[in-house]
Amino acid sequence: MPRITGRRATPRVRLCIPAQALLLHGLENCLLDDLSQAGARVTLAGRLPSAGAGVVLKAKGLDVFGSVIWAQGARFGIAFEEPLPLNTVVAVRHFADAYAQHEVELQRRNAQMFVQGRPGFRRSG
Repeated sequence: MPRITGRRATPRVRLCIPAQALLLHGLENCLLDDLSQAGARVTLAGRLPSAGAGVVLKAKGLDVFGSVIWAQGARFGIAFEEPLPLNTVVAVRHFADAYAQHEVELQRRNAQMFVQGRPGFRRSG
């Protein structure tokens, strides 16, 4: 069976979870937007790395080396040096699902505390 190569050789999962990118200029907090066995897309508020730069991507259950293949706006793409095992991608996706649900619950509780006037929340006016 022929091996598929190229940008979309492996399916991607959408995530939007907090992560860190270890770049030449330091460790940057970022968002891991999507992930596949072959690479990832990251959003970064700081200075973007140049194409060809090495990067270590760190997120829940993930610590992987790769190279920046493109950078535009606040995002950049990473091609991993070694493909990730499928079970690693699935595990990160499960974390992302739980993280998203946790964030929704946190927002709901914060809104409820605000409406009830509990300490820590001040009403404007």
